[in-house]
Amino acid sequence: MSAEPVAVVNSSVTVIEASLALAVGFGMTLDAKQVALIMAVVVAIANLIKTLWARGQVTPVASPRNNDGKELVPKPS
Repeated sequence: MSAEPVAVVNSSVTVIEASLALAVGFGMTLDAKQVALIMAVVVAIANLIKTLWARGQVTPVASPRNNDGKELVPKPS
């Protein structure tokens, strides 16, 4: 899971939105505005999760370091 944290979060958003659409299709009483607002909140929360959690799970390309803070590539001399 930690190899693709952003993909996990994006997939979760897709499942939540599809589930909401399915519920409305089967008779849940929400109008179009309510569905749009719920989906907007789901996307906003997912973006927050991606920013705070998922980005910390990947190695930055500009300055890759291991868990001890040691650089993973040598500096040019």
